[in-house]
Amino acid sequence: MKEHFSKVRLGVVGCGRVTESRHLPALGASREFEVVALSDVDDARLGRVADRFGVEKRYRDYRELIAGGNIDAVAVCVPPGLHAEVALAALAAGKHTFVEKPLALRPEECELLSERASAAPALNVMVGFNMRWHRLAREARARVRSGELGRVKLVRTVFTSGTRLGGDFAAWRRERETGGGVLFELGTHHFDLLRFLLGDEVEEIYASSPAPDETATFIARTAGGAQIVSAFSESTGENHELEIYGERGWLRVAFYRADGLERLAPGRYPGSVGARAGALKRTLLETPRLVRQLRRGGDYVATYSGEWRHFADAILRDGPVESTLEDGRRALEIVLAALEASETGRVVKLNARREAVAQV
Repeated sequence: MKEHFSKVRLGVVGCGRVTESRHLPALGASREFEVVALSDVDDARLGRVADRFGVEKRYRDYRELIAGGNIDAVAVCVPPGLHAEVALAALAAGKHTFVEKPLALRPEECELLSERASAAPALNVMVGFNMRWHRLAREARARVRSGELGRVKLVRTVFTSGTRLGGDFAAWRRERETGGGVLFELGTHHFDLLRFLLGDEVEEIYASSPAPDETATFIARTAGGAQIVSAFSESTGENHELEIYGERGWLRVAFYRADGLERLAPGRYPGSVGARAGALKRTLLETPRLVRQLRRGGDYVATYSGEWRHFADAILRDGPVESTLEDGRRALEIVLAALEASETGRVVKLNARREAVAQV
């Protein structure tokens, strides 16, 4: 039987860029979480972040936070190579556990986490795929799943940023062995989004991610026959879009635009007079709500608040966890297959690999 709380006391392990700029602001605005402890191996960073958000309990060793932080849940926001280690320690201590993406670096770590979580059914474990809570992603998913587009034939995605062009880029983010590189950093988001939006599994993969893993292309086919084409880069401009093409029409989603969802019928093209008039009408109708959202930081920032509300609902009200360990494992499977395809120059067939693993 689950223990119930009026408010979840959270300890956060890792005070890096995403923790400071996304998670802690979202948690600070939450009525359901209280961040009572922080941990980081960098004393200066730990002190600065804890001072900024008014957190008194500070630990250099995450094990001390788990043991003595008087917490109900742990957020694992360290580099990916440590995700499994910290999450396993949190589960062993009986704490609800949130793990940032990617879930881990090796399939065996995912399996071990699943085994430990299954042995503790009262605990909630969630993977931090924040894009599942983007307003436009959820609307696109509803339209696809309703059959509005008919059978999906093609998906095109782009996710680029200029993070490597700045000075504040952690060394571990440059090496795939430590969970860095553009396929781990950006590709993981879209590999999960593909499954989330389509309700379909990727089966065949080809990819190219030459050293230093800052720009990559990804081509895939799903079990349902949809063709996927994606491009990722961490050393260019900022863009985050996807397009879903079906038999009855297509959707364009621009995640950085407040009015970024556009539905076009077969035979209609972007930029036509009718499409522009429709977009203007939607923008005018949505303006009051969009202004309110922009005051709170916009739709992208709201994804972090959304995922934390979801995690709180699972802990406080026994709600289901939508972004599961299995989702984390599947996304990692795609990343590793894409890296293998890039190294070998060959197509990787995931269903054949799964069958081989099942026979072992």
